[in-house]
Amino acid sequence: MMRETVDSIMRIAKKWNPDQFEAYWSRNRITTVRMALSDIVEAKTMLVEGASIRFVLGKSIGFASTTELSSASLERMVEVSHKAAKSKGSDPDFKSLPEATDAKAQLACDRVLLELDLPTAVEMGYAALRAARTEGPGLDFSGSINVVAEECAVMNSLGVDVSDSCASIFSSYTVEENEQRSAIGQDCSRSLKAFDPAKAAVAAVENIRQNKQGVAPPEPGSYDVILGPHAVSELVEYVLAYALDLSAVDVGMSYLRGRLGESIGVESLSITDDGRRPDGIASKSVDDEGVPTGVTPLVVNGVLRNYLSDSYYAAKMSSPLRSFRSTGNGFRLGPVPGRDYSSLPNIQPTNIVVEPGDRSLDEMILETNKGILIGRIWYCYPINPTIGEFSTTNRGDTHYIENGEVKHTVLPNSFRINDQLPRLLKQIVGLSKEQTQSIVWGGVSSCFSPHIKFSDVRITYSKA
Repeated sequence: MMRETVDSIMRIAKKWNPDQFEAYWSRNRITTVRMALSDIVEAKTMLVEGASIRFVLGKSIGFASTTELSSASLERMVEVSHKAAKSKGSDPDFKSLPEATDAKAQLACDRVLLELDLPTAVEMGYAALRAARTEGPGLDFSGSINVVAEECAVMNSLGVDVSDSCASIFSSYTVEENEQRSAIGQDCSRSLKAFDPAKAAVAAVENIRQNKQGVAPPEPGSYDVILGPHAVSELVEYVLAYALDLSAVDVGMSYLRGRLGESIGVESLSITDDGRRPDGIASKSVDDEGVPTGVTPLVVNGVLRNYLSDSYYAAKMSSPLRSFRSTGNGFRLGPVPGRDYSSLPNIQPTNIVVEPGDRSLDEMILETNKGILIGRIWYCYPINPTIGEFSTTNRGDTHYIENGEVKHTVLPNSFRINDQLPRLLKQIVGLSKEQTQSIVWGGVSSCFSPHIKFSDVRITYSKA
């Protein structure tokens, strides 16, 4: 179906004499097993398949999509895209669709995971529940297992002809006790064989056992704050990623606009986007324009070196003084996980990697006179995106540190951090050796991160 569909679109489009054109097809199968109140409350599989076309006349681009893949429906889709291109005004910033590039080897895809059935996923959910009930009887257990299987094909009139298949499985669980204690456990894999459905459930129970009865938050003020990998991933997904997006730079929303080559963080901070990392949940062989993914150094030793880009903004933002290229980050992502045939490409990160440091978590705690260790945050939102101002609250796994020792657990949702990320990137005083992959709820990318210690972080009481 994949090859037949894009071939048909290309053949039909040629009859309308476009200057350039692109055929796209995708099929996603999303399986979800959801748990609440220590039981399975939902189990479903959703299949989404469709095709689309970008039809170019001069500098005008028409777009159309369909879920009906018959010859007649594809004919109508191409006709609609042609009419749209004729009726739209030209886009002076459009240069070209991507040209074919040297293909890189495709990333391995676990066919077993790609074709996983719902009963197998449900049994994994029960395995997680059994582990949680055994290890933490009486605790409230909730969470989900999600399997995302993606296939796509892209072909255009400039020689691009690629396809990609990838699959991943991800579990995230929360255990709570009377709203006084809360802990999270996560696990993910690109291979079913390497995935243990009970692993994250046991980790969540072990985490909450380390959390003593929560007490009131510390007084408002400035503290040293150690963020765990899950908390760092929230900041990366919602406060950092958009600032590294070349389209946000273009419209003036990025607080990193005009900062290329400048120091934006401490020298120990290095960040990359690695779209081909073998264990990365967001890894893909190509983006949704057919450009091979790769490793993009974003911040090197504290210096901003690059932005993420697709082909449109790479061409638009290039000048005689600075040339940009697509970094292989032009993805079509919709309201559900996986690729979305009905969307135009937009710049999206893949696996953001924050390089680890040379300290252990224990050493970072020992060196803290007055601080807070936060394993998980939520409701992390930009307040003023143009300056990187954000607000978030502690979700769980939060502990007060005094004189190098963890003194007590802090109540979930009891305080907020109100600060500016550009300032905090200069306040990093430690990165741990340990590094963990995390995926946030509703996020599109993964984040590999160590624990990160910041000095002088602004804490206020929560209104939640």
